[in-house]
Amino acid sequence: MLDVSKIDLTAPLPPVEPREVVQPMELATTRYQNWRTELGFLPVGITVGRPRFVRYAYESIPALAPFELMKGPLAGVNNIAIERKVYYARLRVYESEILAALQELARRYPDTPACLMCFEDVNGKDGPDGCHRRWYAQWAGERYGWDIPELPNPAWVAPAQPRKPKPPKPDTLF
Repeated sequence: MLDVSKIDLTAPLPPVEPREVVQPMELATTRYQNWRTELGFLPVGITVGRPRFVRYAYESIPALAPFELMKGPLAGVNNIAIERKVYYARLRVYESEILAALQELARRYPDTPACLMCFEDVNGKDGPDGCHRRWYAQWAGERYGWDIPELPNPAWVAPAQPRKPKPPKPDTLF
């Protein structure tokens, strides 16, 4: 795991330095709930945990999972600017491991595009700014010039509904 104590969380997001790297395979992003076999994409999870509701097999790239935002001192930080800064630091540190994992998937699944998946609904309240799969797509676009689109929300998947706030608990005498 990345040592977050070495990241200046008050500094602006550092610029991404361009580097020429050939995209090993066609990539897209979506959420676990939106992926279907008929899409023709290899499902690739990039989350810390396995979703309980997923009943299909998928590949995984742990180096793309936001461990620092889910465990340790920054768990539950709820500040998109800080979360993005930490995730970009993760991408810089694990860059070679991420590229190696993508190249291995391309070798094992030639001519098959891959779909990087997480839980976030990019059509929800935070939009794509609150989703680490979209952060990777943007970072890879700036760093390598890759185009990684978000797959459209399929007609069979309803958009996420906002949760109703729970009523406050009444005071008790005991």
